[in-house]
Amino acid sequence: MALFQPIDDVLIALLLLMLLSRALGLLFKRVRISPIAGEVLGGVLLSPLILGLLSEQGSIGTPELITFSEFAIIVIMFHSGLHTDFSSFRQQKWTSIIIGALGVVASFALIFALSYWVFGMQLETALFLGAILSNSAIEVSSAMLANTKYDKLRTIVVGASFIDDILAVFVLGVVLSFVKTTPGILLPVFGEIDGIASSILSLGWTSLKVLAFLLLTFYILSKLSHKVFDRFVGRGFEVLLSVGFLFALTLGIFARAVGLHEVIGVYLAGLILSQWGVMPDPMLTRGIAWMKFKESFTNMMEALFSPIFFGVVGLLLGSNLVNDGGDSVLYIIIGVLAFSFFAFMGKIVGCGAGARIKKIAPSGALLIGVAMGGRGALEFILIKSGLKEGLLSPDEFSIIIIVTLMTILITPILYSITQKVKEKDLDDTDL
Repeated sequence: MALFQPIDDVLIALLLLMLLSRALGLLFKRVRISPIAGEVLGGVLLSPLILGLLSEQGSIGTPELITFSEFAIIVIMFHSGLHTDFSSFRQQKWTSIIIGALGVVASFALIFALSYWVFGMQLETALFLGAILSNSAIEVSSAMLANTKYDKLRTIVVGASFIDDILAVFVLGVVLSFVKTTPGILLPVFGEIDGIASSILSLGWTSLKVLAFLLLTFYILSKLSHKVFDRFVGRGFEVLLSVGFLFALTLGIFARAVGLHEVIGVYLAGLILSQWGVMPDPMLTRGIAWMKFKESFTNMMEALFSPIFFGVVGLLLGSNLVNDGGDSVLYIIIGVLAFSFFAFMGKIVGCGAGARIKKIAPSGALLIGVAMGGRGALEFILIKSGLKEGLLSPDEFSIIIIVTLMTILITPILYSITQKVKEKDLDDTDL
């Protein structure tokens, strides 16, 4: 099926990924679609599915490229935390909390039910899929609503996406550290426990562990780290950049040490730094340093790490689709259609219900639910991790990658159609 023989040289593989994924990402960005979709498409084009220039057995199977893509995960997650909008959240705090929370609950419930009872997946896989598809991508909603005439809607959606991220990190932390056996620390108290009782005990213990980690880092460590960051503001921008990234790596290692995924710690590090950057600053020195920090880190991430990581995701997707047989292709098609529908409905139902609780008009509630439908960088990172850890089969990996891409591509279209249909019934005062 491939047009060319695979290339084994790592530098040439990096060159091709950078060239094609970055170019397509910029092209998608120009038409107001998340560049992530273009970068993944670049990897698919280079994979055995189409051109065959790179393959899982050749270029993307080399330790160098795999290591680079794994490091890119750290950079992208840190970047996601850095770009959390605290100011938007404060403006509509309670509305955002209710909408974001119900959106996560409804999406998790629908995706878990579909995975576990309809597709017959393992409990761990169903929990994992429910967790990763319950999140809304703040980068997708922010870009889509950048020029909307409904200022209040943009504020609510961005704020709800912030809550969405926090809750998704909590759910993911619980799921990724969930085990079926009794946690060792509890053995002296409960002894050996099997079956449902063991699962419930493990779930409760890991929930407490994740909650304690979030509280410790976000409410205690953040106050200490803010004072440390302040000390480095006047010592040069490069020093602050190094300190910030070292902080992210340290928190990632700490998260892994307590049994969580390292990306949770890295994301929280970006979140803490983002909170520090918008703190009141009469002399404006912090604000200036923060803007330079965020801009430089964003440029580095977008120009280098993002096209490499998402390009590798596209290569894996293309390789999996080539290796699947006819039955798997039909399974993937059915899975994509079912999971895409439930992914959108989870946000429309959950976020829409939250909006109605806050007395937002039905048209506004529908528009908010549609706007929250996009998934993004966090999903791709965790899907790749799920494949690596054995939580996802190649077929399941392909399904969820395609579903995530479809939410990125379809959400702006659905939002535009919904806005046109409901425009006569909707005013910013209705939100």
